[in-house]
Amino acid sequence: MTVQRKATIKPLDRSKPPKSGPPGKVAFPKYFEKVYRNGFKMFVVENHGLPLVTVGFVVKAGSTLDGGLPGLASVTSELLTKGTKNRNAVRIADEIDFVGGSLSSSSSWDSSQVFISTLKIHLDTCLEVLQDVVLNPSFPDEEIDRLRAQRIASIIKMKSEPSYLADTKFSSVVFKGHPYAMPAGGTEDSVTAMKREDFVGYHHDYYTPDSSFIVFAGDITAREADRFVSKYFGKWKGKNPKVSVPPPDGDSTDNPIYIVDKPGAVQSTLRIGHIGIARNNSDFIKVAFMNTLLGGYFGSRINMNLREAHGYTYGGRTIFDARILPGSFEVSADVRNEVTAETIDEIMKELKRIRTALPTKEEMKQVRGYLSGLFPIQLETPQQVAGRVVAIEMYHLPKNYYRNYRKNVAAVTAADVRSVARKYIHPDKLSIVLSGNSKEISRSLLRLRQVKVLSPSGKEFQVFEQGEEH
Repeated sequence: MTVQRKATIKPLDRSKPPKSGPPGKVAFPKYFEKVYRNGFKMFVVENHGLPLVTVGFVVKAGSTLDGGLPGLASVTSELLTKGTKNRNAVRIADEIDFVGGSLSSSSSWDSSQVFISTLKIHLDTCLEVLQDVVLNPSFPDEEIDRLRAQRIASIIKMKSEPSYLADTKFSSVVFKGHPYAMPAGGTEDSVTAMKREDFVGYHHDYYTPDSSFIVFAGDITAREADRFVSKYFGKWKGKNPKVSVPPPDGDSTDNPIYIVDKPGAVQSTLRIGHIGIARNNSDFIKVAFMNTLLGGYFGSRINMNLREAHGYTYGGRTIFDARILPGSFEVSADVRNEVTAETIDEIMKELKRIRTALPTKEEMKQVRGYLSGLFPIQLETPQQVAGRVVAIEMYHLPKNYYRNYRKNVAAVTAADVRSVARKYIHPDKLSIVLSGNSKEISRSLLRLRQVKVLSPSGKEFQVFEQGEEH
């Protein structure tokens, strides 16, 4: 008689996270690229798993080129789908809806874009609409008036939000005198001042073939995409004026603390930072690694300090907002009024610590695993891959940038982290901006710096010097 023994099952120790296995192999897919005689570029990312195609039309012009009208690029891009020489807004929407597609337009600091998604069998129909909205916008007066009213109402509403008040003032301080100092969505005054000829002029100057490209992602071959581009954009003409905007240079060593007053607020919305790096900086991956360790994910130093160790906030984070030109390095958190000054103290400690002490082996392992593990998730769809292709073209990255990404992340050392922290984080140049209840927090902040209190509109109405009683 055979006696069967019961297998002994070792109970799980749920006090410790499970060990992660080795990262799986992920290869950034190959893509096709072609440049046409008029300077227009095409990229194709093939994926024939589903009969769907997403097309992105990108212009290398965004809010950085707004000139004296902040929000001009943003409003121009939004108006593209509101009427053309051949279609009004309703007809544009109806034609796309009829075939079950989607159409959207937007802008960023560096670019303006229009995207369509559709079943492959309806791609020709959607591309005809896409070509019409990007090449033939009519900027109807009634649509301009409607969008102006909506945009101004939105700006007024956002002025009641502490995050908007803090973000807007922070940008104006860090990027003083540069286009980045103004809101990308515009101000009440700038949106009110915009006229139809401003949109026509922006479109004429910057929506040109030599400053634009198109990305196809999904169930389409390079040959098929080439036929569509030749059909709809082959005869497109125009030259970009190649306007050059100098990089920002607004770092200061004697900034006061700015409080955008929010009477009755029970917490302070903090923004602390200075000018950061450009997206094509050769140290970008090392900086991204360092930033992740500092404040870029839940297990970061700043989040563990402010949230777990002290209970000051639900979360603190850091970001290097890298653009074509250097964007900002920023620490952000929402904290209780009574611990506002102490939070700033702790942030300063962490910024100094990452510049001096080498990260531990465990910290390096956790961040390396996090970034390497996150990478495949960001490449799950053709659209996500297309987004990486857009980044390569927009920011002049090496063609093998994403193919070598995980290898380069694995190569980052503790010494690299400390080195780029010393190079790109400057505690002596930090600007500090808060949105909060000035009556409750200004006194505690005076031991750090001079304090200036502003109204939500930005008007200065109180200045407190260090050591002053109030």
